[in-house]
Amino acid sequence: MKNLAPPPSGRLLVKRDGSSITKLIPKPVIIVDTREQAPYYFTCFKNWIGGTTSGKLDFGDYSVAGMERLIRLERKSLSDLITTLMQNRQRFFKECAGLARFRHAAILVEATYEDVKSYYDASLCTAAHPNGVSGSLDALEARYGIPIIYTSQHRPLAEEKAASWLSKLFTYWHLEKNKMGRVLQPGDL
Repeated sequence: MKNLAPPPSGRLLVKRDGSSITKLIPKPVIIVDTREQAPYYFTCFKNWIGGTTSGKLDFGDYSVAGMERLIRLERKSLSDLITTLMQNRQRFFKECAGLARFRHAAILVEATYEDVKSYYDASLCTAAHPNGVSGSLDALEARYGIPIIYTSQHRPLAEEKAASWLSKLFTYWHLEKNKMGRVLQPGDL
């Protein structure tokens, strides 16, 4: 594995009038679907995530407390992704139609695009062609408008990406909801 930078140790910095208001922003509590197998617990990301709770989500694997009607994240390992697209295709497309109803929805793939496009070894027990898998993901994204977030087969990196995505969406939402403006700090983007 490459020499990776560790996750940031601090919180997402939010400033108003040159002063930090970061401590005024609560950390999100992540809702983990009760059916999620091998869930993320986000314990390594206490700087971003305030904790987790279990709950039944009709769509997706993760949401944020207070944002249940706005956000969903569906997580797929590479093997689960291939199985889902090849053997449970119609059910997955139905779930994607449900995910598309949320303002913020994404499918997080625990693999790089290179992993998805590489020929699959025997351990995945599939005759699926990489072009079929990648093409299906492109079609889902185009049809339902749900972004595909390619991460890594290295689980801690995938979990970091999920924590970052969920916490940033929460922070922007919290600022907007509390009429604090939808910017982290002047010139942030």
